[in-house]
Amino acid sequence: MKRLLSLILGSCLFLASCSITSSEPTHNQFQITLTDVFKHQHTSSVYQFELITKELSNVKDKERLAYLSGMIDSYLISNPLFLPSIIFNNGETKQIIADEQLQSEIVTLYQNKKEYLKKIQSLVNENNLLEIQGKQDELKKLSELMGKINDDRLFSNDKPKLDSLKKDLENVIKEFPN
Repeated sequence: MKRLLSLILGSCLFLASCSITSSEPTHNQFQITLTDVFKHQHTSSVYQFELITKELSNVKDKERLAYLSGMIDSYLISNPLFLPSIIFNNGETKQIIADEQLQSEIVTLYQNKKEYLKKIQSLVNENNLLEIQGKQDELKKLSELMGKINDDRLFSNDKPKLDSLKKDLENVIKEFPN
């Protein structure tokens, strides 16, 4: 009797572990989650850069520079290029943004933002208010352009929206001084 009960229990456990459920829902959930995380990170990064450049374009005194130094440090520490680099270099996740030109432009944008803020950070750390004020027009322009690209077009499948985003990204990338 014990043997029969053990055989039945073992068979039930074996059959339960051999279910034919697909991993497709898990994979789809992974894609959705990764896309959502990237959307959040991207919009936050663009907004944070926009806010920093906007504040810098209006800076009037050296006390404000200490606050802005903290904002720049916070931006640079987080390395916003980390997630796009992982996504764009992985065959499974690359299709989140399938257009390779757009991928390249996003990476270039992130690199430009990082390098630009590193240069500005040195001026801020030196309390070089005059040179920062001399860049007010440049900073204001970058801030305005960031606001134009911080929308959902990057994640759209609509070709006209993607094309308009590409054009706006090209304009932003051109505005970064070399």
